[in-house]
Amino acid sequence: MRKTAAAFSIIFFLACAAPAPAEKLRLAYSGSGSGEEVHLIGQQAGIFKKHGLDLEIIRIAGGSTIVQAIVAGELQLGRGSAVEVVNAQLAGFPLKILSALINKFVYSFITPPDIARPEDLRGKAVAISQFGDGSDFITRMALKSWGLEPMKDVTILQVGNSTERLAALSTRKVQGAILSLALAPRAKKLGLKVLADLSQIDAEYPQGVLYAPQSMIDKRPEALATFMRAYIESIHYFKTNRQAAFDQIAKSSGIADRQDIAEYYETLTKNFLQDIPAPSPAAVRTVLDQLAARNPRVRELKPENLVDTRFLPKSK
Repeated sequence: MRKTAAAFSIIFFLACAAPAPAEKLRLAYSGSGSGEEVHLIGQQAGIFKKHGLDLEIIRIAGGSTIVQAIVAGELQLGRGSAVEVVNAQLAGFPLKILSALINKFVYSFITPPDIARPEDLRGKAVAISQFGDGSDFITRMALKSWGLEPMKDVTILQVGNSTERLAALSTRKVQGAILSLALAPRAKKLGLKVLADLSQIDAEYPQGVLYAPQSMIDKRPEALATFMRAYIESIHYFKTNRQAAFDQIAKSSGIADRQDIAEYYETLTKNFLQDIPAPSPAAVRTVLDQLAARNPRVRELKPENLVDTRFLPKSK
């Protein structure tokens, strides 16, 4: 009897001492060159696992496709553009921005060398990823700032992500495209030119946006709080572990030249990447103001309708 009681006590102790099962989350992202390495290096270094998260990361071409997967319940988190959040809200599906790694434009507008000035794009074709996503929004914004009417003065073609847009540029299938920070050095080596550095635009703009559905925020706030702690630790790890960061950049972006990797890393970490990835109200307002010009319904939205930063540390 005593042996039975002792055995039961041991089993009970082991059951109580067993670690809680890892919290499962699925995150999808699109594109490259605006800090995607952060969540990837966090997973590679075991940071999310250390925080008790079983995180699956999936790359999906096109932010609108990510939103569709979230609506279908196949994903809990998306990582892309604030434009996707606005479009989802207008469609009646409440997504919220949880964080933004960057509050500036981190794209360059790349063209063949014979395009000497923006006006030379008139009658030409430029490439984006998909209609309605961040690349479409930024491209239209740049064209309008140069006095060119999208789809009237300049044809816009759906080509794919930054790598695919670079291929279309190098083969002269298009005469212009925005490319991520990571691909600008490669574009120059291919004989292409930077027509405009969009980071010089005098406006804030949220990039590296992490978003989740309101249902996830309501039902699993602890999981999101844990994720954000691990995410912020991943930012710090990326900034302070140069060799690991270089390896991750090479793996995720396809950049082979170490000098190009170093140029991208230094520019990203020193000029753009925030330690605490808080989206600025001004950056979100830029998105709303530009989209409202095409869709008056956007004027019904305010930055506070789109953002939920409760899972970020409070600024000092």
